[in-house]
Amino acid sequence: MKKSIFIIVIALTFSPILILNTACNSTSAIDMPAKLPVNDQGKTSSTTASDNTAKPDKVELIYFHTKNPCHCMAIVGDNIKYAVDTYFKDEQASGKVKLTMIVSDNPANAELVKKYDAMLFTLFVKEIRGNTEKIYPVSDIWNMTGDDNKDALVKFIKTALTNILEGKSS
Repeated sequence: MKKSIFIIVIALTFSPILILNTACNSTSAIDMPAKLPVNDQGKTSSTTASDNTAKPDKVELIYFHTKNPCHCMAIVGDNIKYAVDTYFKDEQASGKVKLTMIVSDNPANAELVKKYDAMLFTLFVKEIRGNTEKIYPVSDIWNMTGDDNKDALVKFIKTALTNILEGKSS
């Protein structure tokens, strides 16, 4: 019994590391676990036709990363920041777009990691319409890690954020 528990603990401890190691050393896509959109209380929310067409009042990109990421993972955060800062300056200045970078392995951020059910590296979109928030992870970025994929990731963030702001998301 003790051996089984030990194996489970080891597997749970090292599986995020194995996923990240694969991301840094492979050119193949990584399938991150799919999650349903959640509301501000962490409950699963459904998407209706009106959700898809209504432009959000505000959009926040929330990127969880570690304090000392490997080079290829650091590039992901740099590219997300570059895309938002380059193509959405006016929207940031007006408060319509916000980028929040959270250090996931900092104990001070444990509540946020838990609230979002975030892994060490995770990108979330929070669409705000009135008093309603719709939060969902963006797993498509994990095909675009490392130096060779900067243009693809920047273009992806620019296109996705533009579509969200125009009410063409979800």
